[in-house]
Amino acid sequence: MTNTIYFGDNLPILQSLPDESVDLIYIDPPFNTGKTQARTQIRTQRSENGDRTGFGGQRYETLKLGTRGYLDIFDDYLSFLEPRLEEARRLLKAHGSLYFHIDYREVHYCKILLDGIFGRDSFLNEIIWAYDYGGKSKTRWPAKHDNILFYAKDPGNYIFNSEAIDREPYMAPGLVGPEKAKRGKLPTDTWWHTIVGTNSKERTGYPTQKPLGVINRIIQASSLPGQVVMDFFAGSGTVGESCINLDREFILVDNNRESLEAMARRFTGVKNIEWVNFDPKQYQDKNKEFRVKSKENQQADFDYLVSLSKYLRSEYEEESGLWEESPFDWMVELSPPRKGALGKRILTTWCKVKGLFVDTSSENGVDIIINGHPCAIKFSFLWSEGFYKFQQIRDQEYEYVICLGLSPNSAHCWVLQKDHVMQNSTSQHGGSHGSDTNWFSVDPNNPEEWLSSCGGTLEAAYKILSSLEHK
Repeated sequence: MTNTIYFGDNLPILQSLPDESVDLIYIDPPFNTGKTQARTQIRTQRSENGDRTGFGGQRYETLKLGTRGYLDIFDDYLSFLEPRLEEARRLLKAHGSLYFHIDYREVHYCKILLDGIFGRDSFLNEIIWAYDYGGKSKTRWPAKHDNILFYAKDPGNYIFNSEAIDREPYMAPGLVGPEKAKRGKLPTDTWWHTIVGTNSKERTGYPTQKPLGVINRIIQASSLPGQVVMDFFAGSGTVGESCINLDREFILVDNNRESLEAMARRFTGVKNIEWVNFDPKQYQDKNKEFRVKSKENQQADFDYLVSLSKYLRSEYEEESGLWEESPFDWMVELSPPRKGALGKRILTTWCKVKGLFVDTSSENGVDIIINGHPCAIKFSFLWSEGFYKFQQIRDQEYEYVICLGLSPNSAHCWVLQKDHVMQNSTSQHGGSHGSDTNWFSVDPNNPEEWLSSCGGTLEAAYKILSSLEHK
């Protein structure tokens, strides 16, 4: 696996690369703040005439070692970005994604620009990276977040490997049970993560360095091992370090010499990097090694298959993250017969609690008797396409069909007379019960007209059931 780091203007470099050659792009362009972004390195030493007081009343003086920085201003920021973002889209493979990191000053303008290049349908998320570090204004709400815009080249075909994403602890673990509490929950679009502190082991000394935790999450979510990740505003090379640790290839570009110097020091000891227009040797300590876990080829191949299987899991499972954090999520994994039995039990208990007269029956196809009226119960979870599907509806010895649907965070219920549902539902199959076996689907947010008088909410269904005359 060969990685490449370019020193130079990113636009002609991007233009020189082949179409659809990159799986994921993360960029953190200059934020157009109008300021010079800089980090000044200092050290202190004891001195009788020092400018600060330390432990035990000792006096110390501050020595300025140097300042690193770059000018964060462009006369026409969007005109600067536009051709580079057009090239980014060209370079992305069909399943590729872009993460565009910007701040609150420019994010609104940049989103309009990106919508024009990628299409509004390709916009998937605005991620808020929130932190609480540094000075705070007393004249307005302190700005303590960055914005990351997430776009897919093809919104119908992109990588999002939810099973590989680091998980967060529940705020109330006692409410979800020990197994779920131990596993944690998937992050939302708001990420709380500290910046790279001045004393952090990650610190390279480069201004605006981004933390590995944020970059790792992006790369794990939107790429697979062995794929190519690009950052053409590479800064200190955080994307490169993340790729090395996560078994991805990388392409990094920056036109700031101090950026290349920081990356040279950071990647000391890494053998499989091609440096273009820059010689890193004078900035690297020959005695220093880049620490990364080495893997035998067999283990690396196995890890790739594990990662790939996690990515494909949602395509082959009936349910996916739709039920994440739902109080009903444990039910979704049950076998179809157990789901049906559970649904009938839930509805029967609810009817009793609501004060309806409930009895059992041995009649064919009758699950419950309410106020003397024999009823069948049909149960469905919300399918990933956004509808309920009520099946196995037969012409049997009942008067009403009660259809209970559970979605991740709501419930719906319809009460239908047998003749009405048989006339408006679809023949399911012949089988042992012949052509009288029917089914129907319903979008709870837009039910068909024939269901308009049959309930929909639990309250509406209860009103129908309670109005049934006692026999």
